[in-house]
Amino acid sequence: MSLNSKVIMSFLAGLFSAALAWIVIDFNGIYRMTETFGRNQAEMFFDQAILGAIFGLFIGVAIAGVNGLSSGSGKQLQRDVGWGAVVGVLGGIIGLYIGQMIFGRLYKDPRQAGISALGPFYFVWDVIIRALGWGVIGLIVGLVQGLPSKSPQAARHGAIGGLIGGMLGGSLFEISQYLIPPGTKNPSVICRGIGLIVTGASIGLFIGLVETLLKQAWIRVVVGRNEGKEYVVSKQRTVIGRDELADIGLFGDLTISPYHAAIEVQNGRRVLVDGGSQIGTSVNNQRVSAQILRDGDVIQIAGMRLEFHEKATASLIAPPTDYAKQQIKIPETAGICPFCGTKKDASGGCACSVGSQPPQQPAWQQPVMQPTMQASSPGAQPTIGMAAAPAQGSGPRLVGTGGPYAGQVFPLQPGASATVGREPGRQVQLPMDSTVSRLHARIENEGGAFVVYDEGSSNGTTVNGARITRQQISPGDVVGFGSSSFRFEG
Repeated sequence: MSLNSKVIMSFLAGLFSAALAWIVIDFNGIYRMTETFGRNQAEMFFDQAILGAIFGLFIGVAIAGVNGLSSGSGKQLQRDVGWGAVVGVLGGIIGLYIGQMIFGRLYKDPRQAGISALGPFYFVWDVIIRALGWGVIGLIVGLVQGLPSKSPQAARHGAIGGLIGGMLGGSLFEISQYLIPPGTKNPSVICRGIGLIVTGASIGLFIGLVETLLKQAWIRVVVGRNEGKEYVVSKQRTVIGRDELADIGLFGDLTISPYHAAIEVQNGRRVLVDGGSQIGTSVNNQRVSAQILRDGDVIQIAGMRLEFHEKATASLIAPPTDYAKQQIKIPETAGICPFCGTKKDASGGCACSVGSQPPQQPAWQQPVMQPTMQASSPGAQPTIGMAAAPAQGSGPRLVGTGGPYAGQVFPLQPGASATVGREPGRQVQLPMDSTVSRLHARIENEGGAFVVYDEGSSNGTTVNGARITRQQISPGDVVGFGSSSFRFEG
């Protein structure tokens, strides 16, 4: 979800969790907050501890739940909710104890001295003291929200948001006592409900709002799964990868390593460090092992593109290029014409060049190296080798334009289907491309027209750069299986 959506979700989570806490506190039939006046100190402390624990529990679970949901990982959601429950209970008890201690020393109770004796000055004073006491509760409940993520920035944002929310809720709690009509049954329960609900909603709102306004660096997904999703980069080391506990989770692509890369704070700058991944990490189309990031940099990991933003460097560089909106181009291989599939001569000419002769036979008339299974000796494990296939005619075919099979030709039978995959037995067998699934796709001849079907592959099938599940293809269309691309001819 975007950061703006997260603010709304945090507000609603805080509101509903506080309402549930109020119901549990005052309407569950087992424990019900009663007036503490005239009770001994131990009973009062017990009441306050339970109130703080219940309120902190619900708020902690709600705020942590929003963070877990925004990650898109079930495992991370479980971890965050568990931590949120623990730190919420502790924060609620500690916060309410400290807040009550401050409040109890300074508050002037109108029931112990007539409101006329207190006067308007003391009314304002009591509103301020109530706001301060509840603000301390909100501050500590918000502060502990940074513990699950081990982020000082998240703790600071939570503390600021909790302080603002608590002060607002405490003020309304105090003011509402004078707005309830005389003779109303259980006025303290109503006031407590107003105060708790407003405080919970405000804590959720301001924690999300402060995080959005004070963020220093963040990542936005511009191409790939969950496009538009944003992640605040607030830790000393922010992990990017396929693991469910990664800070920035890139799920669904098996070519991405569980811990693929990380953004680390080094000497005051944020540095992208590749974690030794097999397919590598690129910044602005250049593969890197470590790279200082600046606002607008585009990080490429497999088929995912992440846009890095940072306030500190935002004014130092030109506006970033929107790679997501660039025109899709036919993949090219050096020395191979992307249109006719033949090798170019020294002057750059090929079979389709105007006014020139083909420098050599078209690719589909040349012997093609096809994968074979070979064993060096009896009992030895077979290895993948390459054997020359006989020259092909000019019927329907796939001509490699990019990836491990650039320049190779795979003929298609006009009246039969062809399966595409990495395992033996496929009519279009691609064992050298690890991004191709064992059964990746199939090509059917339906009434003279060729149609490509994706077979639930991990990395998808594309036609002219667009991912498909079923697509009719015409001569000249570029079909992609994993990282291999082919031009359809026929």
